[in-house]
Amino acid sequence: MTSEEMAQHVAAICRDESIRVLPHSRGGRASKAHKVIAIRPVKSAITYAVALHELGHVLGPWQSQPRLYAEAGAWKWAREVAGIWTPSMEEKMSRSLHSYVLWAERRAPRIKLPEDDHEFWMLLGVPPEPRKRAPAKRRRRRVSVLRMIFGR
Repeated sequence: MTSEEMAQHVAAICRDESIRVLPHSRGGRASKAHKVIAIRPVKSAITYAVALHELGHVLGPWQSQPRLYAEAGAWKWAREVAGIWTPSMEEKMSRSLHSYVLWAERRAPRIKLPEDDHEFWMLLGVPPEPRKRAPAKRRRRRVSVLRMIFGR
């Protein structure tokens, strides 16, 4: 599949699904509510994968789920509808999913990681590691100055 055919495939999906395409300088963005994606021009297998991934945020499964589920759903959809899926596209998907796991771990325990048997881990290409989340910090109650003074 040539890069021109990849670009035509993305354009055809957008036309058929009435999805607006805006330019974007890096990576991509999507809005399911507005049926719009912002992507770089499709000129390689990687930009094709990213474009399909962004379309997956509009058309794919799990988009009303927490972020990691939504990201996995967008990549799942992209891989299923792609006219070709190369090792470099697989690597891009895996790196992206891994970055989402790191993002979630930095925000632990607020972010829910997918269950061990969720398809997210199969798409990532590695089994889930035991999650070592720090215990939630105990918040100190704020006491207003007036309360401290008047004891109310």
